[in-house]
Formats: sequence, C-alpha cells, structure tokens
Amino acid sequence: MPLPVPIPPSPAASEALLGAFSERGIDWHPNRVVKELTAGVATFADGTEMPFDLFLGVPVHRVPRVVADSGMTVDGWVPVNPLTLETSYPGVFAIGDVTSVGTPKAGVFSEGQASVAADRIAAILRGDAGSSEYDGRGMCYLEFGQDEVARVNVTFAAGQAPVGTYEAPSVALAADKGEFGSSRIRRWFGREWTSGE
Repeated sequence: MPLPVPIPPSPAASEALLGAFSERGIDWHPNRVVKELTAGVATFADGTEMPFDLFLGVPVHRVPRVVADSGMTVDGWVPVNPLTLETSYPGVFAIGDVTSVGTPKAGVFSEGQASVAADRIAAILRGDAGSSEYDGRGMCYLEFGQDEVARVNVTFAAGQAPVGTYEAPSVALAADKGEFGSSRIRRWFGREWTSGE
C-alpha cells in the first residue's frame, strides 16, 4: 500500500524522518508501488523506472497457504473479534499476520495480541469468561545514528483512526531499545543477547 508519509499515525514522526532523509540526501517517493525489480532498477506501477544501489522492501502480506486452505479466511484474512481475537469458531483464536484485526503486520502487535489470546484461552480452561481485551497499541524504534534512537507509540483501536506519538532521538531511547530486544531474547529463548545479533 503506497503511503503519503512514512508514518501516517504520527505526523511528528513523519516530519522528523523526512527531515533526516533530507539532511542525508535520501529522496522520499510517496504514493508509489514497486511492481518489479531487475538488476539495479525498480519499476513502478506507472511504468517509470528508478535505479538503486540497495533496495529495502516489504513483500506483500498474505496468510500462509495452510491457513488459506483451512477455510477460515475471508477476503484473505482470518476474521477475529478485534478485542478478544476469537475467530468465528468458539475457543479458536488467531493472532498476528493472519488476522483481519487492522494493525500493521509487525511483531510488537502480535506480542500484544498473543497476551490477550493466551489470557482468554486460560480463562476458558478455568471456566471463566475472561476479561483481557486487545488495545491495538504498539511501538517502533527509529535509528537516527550517532547512538540515538527515537520511538513512535501508535494505537490502532478498533473502529477508530490510528494515532501515534513521537519521542525524539536520544541515547536513553537507544538504551531502552537495547533492553526491549534483550528482554525478548531472555523471555523467548532463555538466553542473553550477544553482540552481533
């Protein structure tokens, strides 16, 4: 999906990124879709071409074939209750990149969804109704160099326009980003982060 600005929910973050791009001689080409890549040339949907040295892109998101073949998808995604993440099958939940919940396809959102789904499943096993609800909150860190990192906090609440706040680059946020990553490695893999990861 072409974007008019880098981070639509946060005008302040978009402004900071566009300023940093300009300072570094990086061009921003909004509202364009790359249709093809050949050796060093990107072709846009309108047929124009642009040479490149390094292309960083996000492939089209779609559910894995096994999910598509399950019969649970509607218009390519598994519909869920946006607050509970329960599918139309009682006691069956879906999180992350397969859902139609309306948040970006990023791990920080999947993590928040997983917490709600796990709590709801545990409540079912206990015979309780469960009260956890997904709030659509997430964040991302933005590297600005010079050991400084910024943070964007966003909320994609069901039925509301997404909103975001921006925290300017700092060394303190760089440390926060490091701890964020280290804590996940400890919790998920039971080990400490080592340099080079």
